[in-house]
Amino acid sequence: MLARSIDRLRAAQVVDRVVVLTTRLAEDEQVADEARRAGADVYRGPVLDVLTRFRGASEAFAPEVIVRATADNPLIDIGSVDRVVCALREAKLDWCIEGDLPVGAATEALTAVALEEVDRKAVTVRHREHVTLYIKEHPEEFRTAILHPPAALRRPDIRLTVDTPEDFIYVESLVRCLPEEQCPAALVKYLSLVKPHLRAAVLG
Repeated sequence: MLARSIDRLRAAQVVDRVVVLTTRLAEDEQVADEARRAGADVYRGPVLDVLTRFRGASEAFAPEVIVRATADNPLIDIGSVDRVVCALREAKLDWCIEGDLPVGAATEALTAVALEEVDRKAVTVRHREHVTLYIKEHPEEFRTAILHPPAALRRPDIRLTVDTPEDFIYVESLVRCLPEEQCPAALVKYLSLVKPHLRAAVLG
């Protein structure tokens, strides 16, 4: 799953570098090793203060724009990464995301300057753990936008994130139907495989 997430991020035109942020715990050495094997850089930081982890990585790698993706989403929409970053730059936004994508297909983009501001302002545990939650709850303090993806991708009723063993089985069934080799497949191709009865059949 981690390698697939890395490959899909790398396929976006706007992404110059993929960095996997994990903890300093010994048990996460496996995560760091797999990330490096898949060609990503690694930054390790606190367990629960994920915002500090992001700030440390931002200082270490010095990006202007950060795309935040989570490794429990192995079918992110590659095109959405390009669209949100382009919109962020063109409209001079602080934070941008696309709405109405399948659950687990979206990423979000924010500037390094905005991340620094959030790091200064966010003091609660929940805001430190969920990196951009402060922005979402205080949109009046930032320049934000929630975009509409292309109509073919507006499927918020479909769940592609992996939080449970059942989620894993379902997403794996889609992946097996559409193997990726040299080039990651577009999300719309995966959506074409989704049938109303498929999940019940897989889980039943």
